[in-house]
Amino acid sequence: MKRFITKILLGALLITSYTSCSDFFNNEPDNIETLDNVFAHREGTLKFLSNIYSYIRPPYRWSNETLWAGVSDEIDVTYADYEISKINLGMLAPDREGLYYGNLWSHYYPGIRAATLFMNRVNENVELSQEEIDQYHDEARALRAWFYFCLIRQYGPVPILSDQLIDGDATVEEMNMSRATISTCFNYVINELTEVIENGKLLNSNASMSNLDYGRFTKLTCMAIRARALLYAASDLYNRDKTTPLFRELKNNDGTYLMDYTNNGATERWQKAADAALEIITTSGLQLHYSKNRDAYESYREVFMEDWNDEIIYAIPDGSFWEMDLASTPHGFNGWNGWGVTQEMVDAYFMANGEAPILGYNADGSPIINPKSGYSESGFSTSSGDNGHTESGTYLMYCGREPRFYASITFENMKWISKVNHSGEKVHFYYGGNAGRTLTETRNYCQTGYLCAKFLNPNTNVATGNNDPHAAVVFRLGEVYLNYVEALNEVNYTTNLSTILFYLNQIRERAGIPGYGEQGLAVPANQEEMREAIRRERRVELAFEEARYFDCCRWAIAHKYFDGPKHGMNVNDPAGESAFFKRTVFETRVFPERNILWPIPLSDIYKASKLVQNPDWSTVSSTDMEE
Repeated sequence: MKRFITKILLGALLITSYTSCSDFFNNEPDNIETLDNVFAHREGTLKFLSNIYSYIRPPYRWSNETLWAGVSDEIDVTYADYEISKINLGMLAPDREGLYYGNLWSHYYPGIRAATLFMNRVNENVELSQEEIDQYHDEARALRAWFYFCLIRQYGPVPILSDQLIDGDATVEEMNMSRATISTCFNYVINELTEVIENGKLLNSNASMSNLDYGRFTKLTCMAIRARALLYAASDLYNRDKTTPLFRELKNNDGTYLMDYTNNGATERWQKAADAALEIITTSGLQLHYSKNRDAYESYREVFMEDWNDEIIYAIPDGSFWEMDLASTPHGFNGWNGWGVTQEMVDAYFMANGEAPILGYNADGSPIINPKSGYSESGFSTSSGDNGHTESGTYLMYCGREPRFYASITFENMKWISKVNHSGEKVHFYYGGNAGRTLTETRNYCQTGYLCAKFLNPNTNVATGNNDPHAAVVFRLGEVYLNYVEALNEVNYTTNLSTILFYLNQIRERAGIPGYGEQGLAVPANQEEMREAIRRERRVELAFEEARYFDCCRWAIAHKYFDGPKHGMNVNDPAGESAFFKRTVFETRVFPERNILWPIPLSDIYKASKLVQNPDWSTVSSTDMEE
C-alpha cells in the first residue's frame, strides 16, 4: 500500500505545473516527504492540494499537448512535427501513447487517485481548522469529478474508482476493472458535484475570495461543471437511439451496453440540463461582460483580457500565455506564425446585419452564398470601414462582418492590433509577406492565411519578452446562456421559444448584431432550424475555447465536419498578393467516425482483460502508418 501511495505522491509532485500569478498555483513542494509528514503540517497539505490542481489542462494554450481547437475544423497548427499535425493526418492509434492527447487517460487517473488520497487523509492535519479541512476536502472531491468528466468527454464510458484506493501490491486481477455504463459515469460526476454544492463548504464564487485564492474551485465552479455534464449526458452521442451505429453496439465483455441512455427519459435529461443552467443564471450574480462604452468589439475582447471580470465563472490564473501571444503573431513581427485559422471558421462568422454569409458548400468546395447577407468575394474596399477594423483595399470577404470576427481573426491587410510591437502595421499573408511563406520555408509557416487574435494580448511585446499575463477562461456565463437555450430547444421548441430567443439574442446583442426577430432577421421556424442557429452561435461565440471539438463529438457529427479537405487562402503561390485571394485546400484531414471516442492506451487494454477498447480501434496500429 505504501509503495502505491508513494507513486501517487510522486506523480502529483512531478506533474507539470503552470507558472501563475496566484501564490496558490505556485505552491509546489520542494521535496518528496512521507505522507505522514505531508498531512501532519499545513504547508505540506496545501502543497499536495496545489499539485492536484496542476492536473487541470487549460482550454486554450499554445502547446503540443492541449490545443483541442487544433484537432477540430477551427485551427491549423503550423508545425508539421507537432503531434496535432500527425493526428490530423490519421496517425492516432492505441499504441501511440507518446501522443499526449492519447495519453490523457494516463494523465487524469493519477490526478483522480491523488484527489482520493487527499480526501482520505486531510482530516489528519492538526494545523488546519475544521473549516479549512472541510473546504479543501471538497475542493479535491470537485477536482476529482472534473477529471472524470474530462475522461468521459474524450473516451466515453470509463472505469469509476469512487473512493477506492487500489493497493500497489494488488494483483492484476484485483486491479482489473470494467468500464461503467455512460449513465453511471455521468450520474457519478453529477452526484459528486451536487453533494459538494449542498455541503456548502467551498467559497461561493470568485467574488468571495482573495487574490491569493484565485484559481480555486468554488461552489459556482461546481455548478458550471454539473451544468455542462448534464448537457453532455442529454446529447445524442450517448443515446443508443440517436447515436451512430458504431457506438450503439459498444458493450462490455459481459454484454452490458455502455451507451445505455435511450429516448426514454431524453426530455427529462434535457430539462435537467436546462434547470442547472438556469440556476447559474439566476443565482450567480454574474452578467455578460460589457466594456465601459458598451462597444461590441471591446466587450468581447475584454472577456478574455480582463481577469476575473463579471462574466467569468472559473479561470486558471496562469499568467504565462507568452507562447500563445507568440503563436498568434506573424513571423515578420517577431512571432511564430503558428495558430492558423481555417477558412471554414472564417466563413462561420456572421455579417454585421446578423445574417450568415455562407449557407453551405457545393461538391467542389465552393461556398453557397446567402443572398440576404450582403457578403461578397469579388473585389476590394475603396475606403476604410467597419469601425476602423478594415482598411482601403481590403478583400470584400472581410468587410461588413460582425465585431466578433474582427476581435478574433487576423486577416490580410488588417492593421496589427499590438500596441507595443509593430503597432498599426498592415499584416500580409501572401507569399513573401510579413506573415507569409518565404523562399526558405517548406512547412513551418501559416498555411491558411489567417491567424487567431482572440487571446492575443495587445500589451505583450514578443520582441522584448515583456509579457502582460492574463488568465485562461474555463467557464463563463456566455456558455451557460448557450447551454440553456440548447437544452430548452430540445425539451420543446414551441413552448420555450420566447425564452430561447431572449437568451440567444442577449449573446447576439453583446456581439453587436441583430437578434432573431429584429431588424428583419427571421426567427428560426422550428426545432431543427433553431438547433442549427444555436449550434452556429456556439461555434462563433465559443470559438477556440475547446467547445467546438467536444460539441461536434457529443452531437455525434464530428466526422462529418473534421474529416476531409480544409481550406485557407492561396499562400503558396510565388505570384504573391495577386494570387492570394483564392480558396485553397491546405490539408486533407483524416477523422473517421471512430475518432469521436479516442482509443484507450493499448498498454492498459493488455493489463486489464475486462477493459474493452472503443469501437473500431482494435485493429489500428501505428506500424501501419507513415510518419
